[in-house]
Amino acid sequence: MTAVRPTDDVLALAPCFAPVLGFRPRGQHGEHLAGGVGASLEFEDRRTYAPGDDVRHVDWQVLARTGELLVRVHREEVQPRIDVLLDTSLSMGVEPEKAQAAVDLAALFLASGESSGFAARLFCLGRAPRPISTLEFLSEGAEFDGDLPLADALAVVRPRLSSGGLVLCISDFLAEHGPGLNRLASDRGAVALLQVLGPWECDPKVGEQLQLVDSEGAGARDMTLDAGLVRRYKERLERLGNELSLEARRFGMRYTRVTGGGDLESTARNLLIPTGLLAPA
Repeated sequence: MTAVRPTDDVLALAPCFAPVLGFRPRGQHGEHLAGGVGASLEFEDRRTYAPGDDVRHVDWQVLARTGELLVRVHREEVQPRIDVLLDTSLSMGVEPEKAQAAVDLAALFLASGESSGFAARLFCLGRAPRPISTLEFLSEGAEFDGDLPLADALAVVRPRLSSGGLVLCISDFLAEHGPGLNRLASDRGAVALLQVLGPWECDPKVGEQLQLVDSEGAGARDMTLDAGLVRRYKERLERLGNELSLEARRFGMRYTRVTGGGDLESTARNLLIPTGLLAPA
């Protein structure tokens, strides 16, 4: 499919809002003590060495005394940061309103973050994610053609994320999510989940005609939605949403659901501000 680009509304709205970190940093701009860990002079703890850790942080005295390879962990002095993770799997592009909402919301958090002094980056989740600047994303948008399950995509991107800032994951979260969220939650300053669904996904109508296409190319099947099927679908969707909300609370994350097709400014003011993801600038 062709790339979906953010609408012009994003740049006009960005100065009106600011992302909410989810914790209260201290100090002057550029000297915030984050909720994560890093390389400032304020000692925080020790932990077991992991491949990729900076060997300059190895506690050689502990190694000599006990033979245990540990690294010294410090609180990190940071500029406020936001990493936006955009799920670009095929399911996110099944409805145009859903894809557009996901792209616009990602762009709004990036642009509003930069206008509020944040360092902002985007990662399109997939097999080889790379940091994308706000300017590049506003210009190029995203293609929804990924095939990697969300939990696997989160595991791939996790080493690239900044600690001590806000990580915002935008997805439909319609697959199993627990293990991926658990890994995402550990050692981050704050994590927020923004579930984006399409208008049809939220409210399919009795009597609608559907064509189900096998993902492995084994054919297609036509069907009509009857009242029982719609009821069971909505019950399952509600259950998945409740489970996601519970998982988010268990891991200390914020969670909000957005339905595509609505006005971006109304969504920001009437949903994202009350739920604590955005604040008026």
